[in-house]
Amino acid sequence: MTVSLTVIEQQIDYPEPVDRIMNLPDPDMNQTTPRHTSIKVYMLGCVDFDSLLALQERALQEIRQQDTDQATLFVCEHPPIITVGREGSHAQLADSSQEFKASQLDVRWVNRGGGALLHAPGQLAVYPLLPLRQIGLGMDDFQNGLVQSLLQMSAELGIEAERHPDSADIFGRCGQFAFLGAAIKSWISYYGLYINVSPDMKLQRLIDANQHDHRLTSLSATLTREASMSSVRESIVRNLVQQFGYQRTHIFTRHPLLQRVKKKVYVHP
Repeated sequence: MTVSLTVIEQQIDYPEPVDRIMNLPDPDMNQTTPRHTSIKVYMLGCVDFDSLLALQERALQEIRQQDTDQATLFVCEHPPIITVGREGSHAQLADSSQEFKASQLDVRWVNRGGGALLHAPGQLAVYPLLPLRQIGLGMDDFQNGLVQSLLQMSAELGIEAERHPDSADIFGRCGQFAFLGAAIKSWISYYGLYINVSPDMKLQRLIDANQHDHRLTSLSATLTREASMSSVRESIVRNLVQQFGYQRTHIFTRHPLLQRVKKKVYVHP
């Protein structure tokens, strides 16, 4: 399959900073999840992938130095780029290698779980940096928390979703729409999960991202209507915060280290 792409200049904007505290409702009396202090959530726009990696590394170092249970969550979209995790291989890219070159799509081999993914606007990227030791979680607990947050988000949207028995990826009646690709360093989580809300699925199918014979799809295709990015973003953030037991959420809509730039973005003519 050949996909024709055109290069346009896109202004990536970041709104004025907002710092507010969202107090979650009191936990249910039967809830056993420990309550932790606060989590900083950066609700960003379309962010260059390499810039986001730099923000993650900085946040990871800060969390390590603080030695507290405070966490950070980055939520954004990315201009088109391909990343390949630890379970990925060149075979996932082979059939479309010429299209990648023609479209000037970069490929990054990264230290996260999962295989090859194509990131693009319309796909929500969520990066939770949690001090697992301080909040009393192991690796399986962390992964299960991500999965349960995705399943709860799907239920709120009216989608019947399941976890694949051989992986932590999430799929519904139309196929797989969410991918886990997390990592842990010094007992601090980074990378995280990706949700196909309403990306261009022709772009998504340039790579063989599906390792379990499930069709790749999006929330919009599953709902048979346009899924609201803002609703998905609000739901997944709220469920992650509750799943990992944080009491207060400090929300920012920009990061001081991010600058407004012009990026080359590849779109269908």
